[in-house]
Amino acid sequence: MKTTLKAAVATIGLGVALTGLAAPAAQAASAYPVTTTVDGRTVKDPDVAVGEQRIANMYPSGTAVTLACQDTGPAYGGSSIWDLTTDGLWVPDAYVKTGSTSMVAPQCTTPHAFPAKADLNGRAQKGDAADAAGSVANKYLTGASVPVVCQATASDEIWDFTSDHLWVPDAMVKTGTDGFVGGVPHCDTDGLEPGGSANPADPRADSAIAFAKARLGHTDWNNQCELFVERAFGTSARFASATAHYQWQKANGRIHTGSVAPAGAAVFFTSTTSNGHIMLALGGGVAISTGPSVYQTSTYAQRSDYLGWAYVPSSW
Repeated sequence: MKTTLKAAVATIGLGVALTGLAAPAAQAASAYPVTTTVDGRTVKDPDVAVGEQRIANMYPSGTAVTLACQDTGPAYGGSSIWDLTTDGLWVPDAYVKTGSTSMVAPQCTTPHAFPAKADLNGRAQKGDAADAAGSVANKYLTGASVPVVCQATASDEIWDFTSDHLWVPDAMVKTGTDGFVGGVPHCDTDGLEPGGSANPADPRADSAIAFAKARLGHTDWNNQCELFVERAFGTSARFASATAHYQWQKANGRIHTGSVAPAGAAVFFTSTTSNGHIMLALGGGVAISTGPSVYQTSTYAQRSDYLGWAYVPSSW
């Protein structure tokens, strides 16, 4: 789906200043429960309609949300504080049990400045080709700061929307991560599912993800998804297939559904064969999968055969 945020910027605003550059806010160390079921918004607007800018029932009552940063906005529920979660969505602080009526996380700042990895054309719509109609040639030269206001997905890739009202592919911007950046809001709700990602990363996530990223584009892992994930954790021959692994996780009550898989988690699918399929989650709705070549995806949760996620065994 290709959409433009120009209309949204003009009508409801992005809830952020479009001048001045800042580094992303540090992620708060603590998660806090919501006191009632709350919607997630891409803008600090109590009245924005459910749809492109708002996802209904994103965080069920009692769910813990991790705060990337906080900001002020229109009063809602008796407070003018809004919380940006690590899912990139705004929630009214009045319904988050932080233990304080003041801010408990860093102040959100935007846009965020990241250097361009190469000369970049700005696109009118996310997902556009570099030479598509409305593109601005060489808008951001190599090393120049790209002022990112928010992020979104298009065709299974992350795109960054800038304060110049242009889109650029996130893969060509040096944000320091291959997933969504903490402290940067989502531009729209594409690819998001209710549930949130309050679960912590696996303690071994960094090394496992490094293994997987080093093999992006490799063609020698096709039909070896379970082995790929096991090798990422420095082991092998644990389960005969992804299906066998899933059945073990399910039998032990370890499968999570309705939430975003944290970094280092195993993500399961029925797939087209009895062996099933497994991916390694990077967090933020992104995962690495085997196939004809190893690839990265940000839409795995939208697959009709998605079964859920689980932490791999601690014995690995």
